[in-house]
Amino acid sequence: MTPIPPTCPRWGHAPPAPALRAFVERYWWCEDGSGALPRLLPGTGAELWVHWAGGVDLRAAAGTGAPTPLPGAHLVCLRRTAWQLDRRTGASGFLAVRLRAGALRHLVPVGLDELADRIVAAEDLWGAPGRRLLERLRTATGPARRLAVLDGFLTARLAEHHRPRSWLEAAVGEVYRRPNGLRIDRLAASSGIGTRRLQRAFPAAVGAGPKEFQRLARFQRLARQLLREDERDYLPAALAAGYYDQAHFVREFRRLTGERPTALLGRGLSHFYYPPLTAGGEAGPPPTRKEFP
Repeated sequence: MTPIPPTCPRWGHAPPAPALRAFVERYWWCEDGSGALPRLLPGTGAELWVHWAGGVDLRAAAGTGAPTPLPGAHLVCLRRTAWQLDRRTGASGFLAVRLRAGALRHLVPVGLDELADRIVAAEDLWGAPGRRLLERLRTATGPARRLAVLDGFLTARLAEHHRPRSWLEAAVGEVYRRPNGLRIDRLAASSGIGTRRLQRAFPAAVGAGPKEFQRLARFQRLARQLLREDERDYLPAALAAGYYDQAHFVREFRRLTGERPTALLGRGLSHFYYPPLTAGGEAGPPPTRKEFP
């Protein structure tokens, strides 16, 4: 069982409606939360956050500069640097949507190269539907009603923006699942397309070129493993992930986060790195959706 963070007395997570499970990994939420949030590390992932109580400020992980107040509903996209999220004074409540790798392009009206390294207000991205999403979640009571609102919102966005492209879907999934040692030219050949076409398609689809997406995916998956396992001796896992040696991993870690691995690892499970919801790993069937009062 996943431990309940002591600063978050009411929290939970659940899968989306069946029609959304190819795009959404999970919904997760915290009610009446207080205390510090962990750093948002660099990675390929995208999440939609909606705060129905309180709010969050964003600042650089290095602690320099004034914090930036975030909109009540905002999208966190692919990022190449670390950010710190700070709760404002008092308890907060939020609901977040964790999207699968490559899924965001099916839900937004623009290419992901326009969204990378940004936090975008839902209203700026989706207009009136984004504004109504925040209003409806702030008036909804209880997780079940909030999840139903999100199901409806994402289903409508999917109907508007779905961009089926089977070879691209397969290529993004392959890079995300196998970031260690996968050659882009071989990936292009196995996809039945040229390398240059693959390189041109990736930025709009995921927010970065295939090689950079591969590096971020490798870092993200390793960081998730180390944080979930509360692992301080990171070298064996780093070597298994494809880093040449300790110096290579430390250099990459510092490039992306500004710190050495020992400064961030070994602090216990972060709610940004829940274990998989699916039985037997990412490829397994999703669990039955829970019912909430």
